[in-house]
Amino acid sequence: MRCPRLGIQPFVRALCDIQGTRFKNNLSIQLSSAYDLYICLVKSTRGKVLKALDRDSPNWRMLNACPSCQYEVESEPELPIRMFLAVDGNNSLKRFQRREHPTEEGQALGAEKDRPDNRVGGGDYFLQAEDVDLWDESCWHRWPGWTPRTKSDKVPCADRWSNMNEATTKRSFGHFDVNGVFAGFCRHSFTIVFLDMIQTGEQAKYMLALLHHLMSAMREDRRCRGLSDTPPGSLTVGYDIACGMVDKIARSPLSDLAGNERLQMLIGLLHGYAHNRLCQLTFLMLYIYGAGIEDLEVCERYFSQSNALAPVTRYMGKFRRRQAIANYAYHRDNLETYHNLSRFIYANYKQALGIINRSKETAKVLKSVGICDLETPIRWLQEEKEYLESRQKIPEDETLKSSYYLSLTKLSECQKKLRQARWAFRNDSSQWVMPAQEGSLILTERQMANLQEMEAKLLLDVQSWEERLGLTIEQRWLSDSTEWKEAKQVVYMAEYHKALNRLEGLIVARIFELSKMNVAGTGYKMRQHIGHAMKNRSKTILSALETYNHAAASLTPPRKLLNWDDILNYTYLSEFDFLRDSQADIFQKPWSKPAVREAMSEFFKLVRAEEELDRLHVEIKRLVTYMKEEEGYFAEVVRNLQDVNEALAYQVWQHGMERQRFNQVHRRRLRAIQRLRGFSPLNLHFFHPGLGVRRQCDVTQAAEQRPDDSDSDESEGEDEDAAADDLTDTILNIANDVP
Repeated sequence: MRCPRLGIQPFVRALCDIQGTRFKNNLSIQLSSAYDLYICLVKSTRGKVLKALDRDSPNWRMLNACPSCQYEVESEPELPIRMFLAVDGNNSLKRFQRREHPTEEGQALGAEKDRPDNRVGGGDYFLQAEDVDLWDESCWHRWPGWTPRTKSDKVPCADRWSNMNEATTKRSFGHFDVNGVFAGFCRHSFTIVFLDMIQTGEQAKYMLALLHHLMSAMREDRRCRGLSDTPPGSLTVGYDIACGMVDKIARSPLSDLAGNERLQMLIGLLHGYAHNRLCQLTFLMLYIYGAGIEDLEVCERYFSQSNALAPVTRYMGKFRRRQAIANYAYHRDNLETYHNLSRFIYANYKQALGIINRSKETAKVLKSVGICDLETPIRWLQEEKEYLESRQKIPEDETLKSSYYLSLTKLSECQKKLRQARWAFRNDSSQWVMPAQEGSLILTERQMANLQEMEAKLLLDVQSWEERLGLTIEQRWLSDSTEWKEAKQVVYMAEYHKALNRLEGLIVARIFELSKMNVAGTGYKMRQHIGHAMKNRSKTILSALETYNHAAASLTPPRKLLNWDDILNYTYLSEFDFLRDSQADIFQKPWSKPAVREAMSEFFKLVRAEEELDRLHVEIKRLVTYMKEEEGYFAEVVRNLQDVNEALAYQVWQHGMERQRFNQVHRRRLRAIQRLRGFSPLNLHFFHPGLGVRRQCDVTQAAEQRPDDSDSDESEGEDEDAAADDLTDTILNIANDVP
């Protein structure tokens, strides 16, 4: 698990090299069988341990995966968002399907030849395929009490995201049985559940199935504990296409459960810049009450490491592939993610304090742009949202007039050409024509006939639009009429939007390529390829820029002309939404000015930092309570089993030490938080254990905390954390830099 990309055969070859023997294929088979037996023994032993701990229910792991998210403490402050969840699909963990060669000519794929295997791997880390398929839209009618609802209008961002297009995601590579996994994680990267994407791409059914599995388990858990069906705080889910999933959830059988669980769909910060401005105002973390400084880009960070498992699992059978992924997830949850839990808390606490410590500078910036109270930025943000919502749909009357104007211009152009053709025909036919010139005369006559036919068709189109607009022939627009000029501006605006959309699309590609060049794991050749592609695209962007400036200059009044420097600075697509607006007075609004928008961004960062501290205090209290009560509970169970089953008692102790070995590291890091600049002593009570709502031990008999490590170990750990924290601060500051 420490090196996921290392398969069995390379490992056996390494053993042979160490032993000085020749590698033979049967050695790999023997080791594979031995490893299967080992995993079987581990699974059996772990099952007995969990039963002894009374933690063997199907959903126990999922409901208790993260101490800071799920280990509630009595009398803790209520948070607006009770838990963050990040979901996304990953195409790397595919599984190749073994097939025979095609037997018939033209047949694309042969018959499947995978060996039958009824074993189901993955345990409680995987949701089964039959449970997922129930959430395909074609199967919604099977859910009792579900009522079909009308589909809403197309999501503005749909064209930007391939996983919003169901027709695209249904296509699958024929040689792959599984096209990847769809996964959910808490904000600290603990695994909630995996779903195999079987012979499809990233479809909505996977997200719906995952949410139903989690929310129904949460509801059942509250009922078992005698709590209210409606939980305090929302369940916030971060997804790169959250804007497109809101309507899907509202129309699905999940709607009622989502309402009861207070489900809230949001977009992660790093994906936010690829959405339009209205989506950002509705779904972006920066503008959401209670979101803190969380970016909800957990999946990308997780997949960047789990992708190392892909070369090993791609050609495995169904059982072994799931088994390998589940083993990796278990190892990472307990030996890596849990180890880094306090580091995550420390880094976020330090970053939040850093933002708050700059509050005086932020106040000066706000005052310089006319923001003197807390209500103004919120009011301006709401005004911007309402304005953009009002401009989402083009009025039908405006569309009719534009079409009528285009038909009139085509008719006018055709009639002009027809007059020229008739004049040329009269001049040619009035004179004696030599036999060699008869062909030219026939061509002119044919051209005139074609134009006459086209004029008749265009006249019918014009009359059709006049009928829909309620106009008579006497009311037909002329080139000097007011209606003609107004419609002309509307058409020019449409051409302007078309040029702007093309320019925006090229900038999107540029942004993603720039980000790809800095992604860890991108090789030298790929970087070179991307660099050459960007040079070529720069020429295309220049051409699109010229088209845009020509369209912008044709408007009345002319729109802002852009240059290459402006394009280089447009790193967020929200800037294009203001260029796209058709009302010139929008630029007089205070919230449309770049300086004001930047100041408002700083304001919301400050507000989110205050919220982050509130959340971190709750998470710290949960973590210290969890550590104390877990240590006490395991000591109690081991003590009770010592005389009954000593072997099982030892295994329970080993199981507990998987996480407890890191508890002293957590305590050191939490103490380091108290030494940060800006830390308030009034918050010290959050660093002392409380009483867990789910506690399984008698608190009065809980084991005492082990003595602290030596000062040298502490300073060594803090130095290690400091280097990681500096890097984390840099990354998170970039992620939070959203207008």
